[in-house]
Amino acid sequence: MKSMLRIALAVLGLLAAAGAAAADAFPAKPVRIIVASGPGSGDDFATRVLAERLSAILGQPFVVENRPGAGGVIGQTAVLKAPPDGYTLLLAGGSMAGARFVNAAVTYDVLKDFTPISVIETSPFALVSSPTLPAKDLKEFIALARSRPGKMSFGTIGAGQIPWWAVFLFNHMAGVNAVDVIYKDTSAAMTDVMTGRLDYFVAPLVGALAAKDKLRVLAVTSAERSALLPEVPAMAEAGLPGYDMPAWRSIMGPAGIPPDVVAVLNKGIQQALASPDLRERYAKAGSVPLGSTPEQLRKRYELWMGIFEKIARDAGVKPQ
Repeated sequence: MKSMLRIALAVLGLLAAAGAAAADAFPAKPVRIIVASGPGSGDDFATRVLAERLSAILGQPFVVENRPGAGGVIGQTAVLKAPPDGYTLLLAGGSMAGARFVNAAVTYDVLKDFTPISVIETSPFALVSSPTLPAKDLKEFIALARSRPGKMSFGTIGAGQIPWWAVFLFNHMAGVNAVDVIYKDTSAAMTDVMTGRLDYFVAPLVGALAAKDKLRVLAVTSAERSALLPEVPAMAEAGLPGYDMPAWRSIMGPAGIPPDVVAVLNKGIQQALASPDLRERYAKAGSVPLGSTPEQLRKRYELWMGIFEKIARDAGVKPQ
């Protein structure tokens, strides 16, 4: 009996050692990071810069794979169904926290179906308006929009993305009733704002910076000003106290990735985010590197799911 117990304990010890060795060896082959949007997007840029640093730090290629479509569901589902071994990861935007409130195709539960690994960055967007309007700042713009109920227009791209949430939150908090004009891409919306065919739009920070002489940049959507446009106030200080709608990106994997593998990935990401080269490249794009523990990322999604649910309820938004 004692000999059988010794054998069993020895086997358990070997299994534990094998598991530890496997974790120590991770990654032993290339790692895919799936981006649920196309090449050239902000998600794509942030991921490729990170992947380059992770490849150098962890000694295996981190390969970016674009899987756009269905509002991100195609790429997200591909990761959800992947083996939970750490070799298939997802660039997960903050918009995933609100996806199920606007997209009927979303059936996953972010908190149950994915393994949180780390936040990687945060970045605001900018509320821009047409230079043909008389309003010179956010307070004047809000007063003007309120005086023209149902007559002003705003642009949106991709229901459920952070800029979409940002403009709906603005309309709700500012008490503005305006017409939603749906665009296929940012450049068309920006052109229409500059020419006066569209009254306002929530734009990427880099786009707002490039066009600041051709339109009015009223405010940024984060709680604090951006270093990229330091002269532009945050929404909360410019006339909407309490407003905060930053974009943020994270790395996640399918549910069930072993904790030791998660720890290796998290440590590598924190090292990558501390790299001067990465920080400089992110800064030029208006992004602020921001790491986290897996638990902090989980709590962030939990918090924002509640925020998006309230916005959707208050604005009467339904999944489509």
